[in-house]
Amino acid sequence: MVGTFKLRRAAFAFLLLSDRTLSFSPSPFQSTFKTNYSVSLDMSGSSSSSAAAAASSSSSSLSVSQQMDMYKSLISTAISIGAPAYNTGDIPECARIYKETSLQIAPMLPQNLQTGLEATIQQTFKDADEEAWAFRKQFDSIIDYQMPFVPSNEMTNATVTILEPFTDSNMIPSHPCVVNDNVMGGVSQGKWLPASKTFRGKTSLANNGGFSSLRWRFDRIQNWTYAKGIYLKVRHSDPSAHTFRVILKDTTCEQVRLSNFKNVFCNPHLDQKAGDANPIFIPFDSFDQMEQMGRRLSPGQVFNRAEVTELGLMAIKPTVIGEFELHIQEWGLYS
Repeated sequence: MVGTFKLRRAAFAFLLLSDRTLSFSPSPFQSTFKTNYSVSLDMSGSSSSSAAAAASSSSSSLSVSQQMDMYKSLISTAISIGAPAYNTGDIPECARIYKETSLQIAPMLPQNLQTGLEATIQQTFKDADEEAWAFRKQFDSIIDYQMPFVPSNEMTNATVTILEPFTDSNMIPSHPCVVNDNVMGGVSQGKWLPASKTFRGKTSLANNGGFSSLRWRFDRIQNWTYAKGIYLKVRHSDPSAHTFRVILKDTTCEQVRLSNFKNVFCNPHLDQKAGDANPIFIPFDSFDQMEQMGRRLSPGQVFNRAEVTELGLMAIKPTVIGEFELHIQEWGLYS
């Protein structure tokens, strides 16, 4: 019995260092961190807090995306120190490193990530093991976070000349197919309300789930080479926290089961009582990473806009948990 317990605990500890799994929705015992560390610590003396403090002092000169990459690197570094400590039995040291890093980066994170991490910092745990896993779960969510495309003033008449809205009659099918986490045993729900062009539902973490999506399958392969990308004018629930994904598939994706291209978007600054929303522009060039069940495939495969087979929308954890609503005022191609 003792031997079995030690083996099981060692297996869980090993997963602290494992790479991204094939699951749609990783559990706390599955790692989603990347191994390409761009910030490293001096193992002989420096701590994660000193590295984070140095990062904080220089973050003001970086873009939001660069800052997020830096925070993710700090987390990866903390894991590279904390996980070996956990594996050797020094679980309190692992928990201390994770909490110390969290205290340093929490004030600098986007609000939706900051809330969860600060709640974990304030939480009381029964032991160091529970504390270490709680912080690790937060770390995984932060590392998995992708910066969304938002309405931008950078797109001018010089760069965008034509907006071609999707219509049921000549661009996309009238009724999308609903694809939820039920295919993996989850219980999330979603539906498309065509009269108001609204994607509404509720995501749930039950049974390791957490997503709902709509898929418009084209009867014929679409050639979108004349366009630069997709634009959206949207309103949605919880503008400060919720983000959504636009999904594209080409003929190559049709040959790789459950694969597609995704990009994240949101409208965080929209006054929900105001009038028309500003457009969000997502260039086709940004669809540069094919995914399979949430796992990134080998780099180099980019979206082929000459052979489009499917268009979709997705609400997914960690930014959308519970009820959501995405209203599409207008979307289509821009060139």
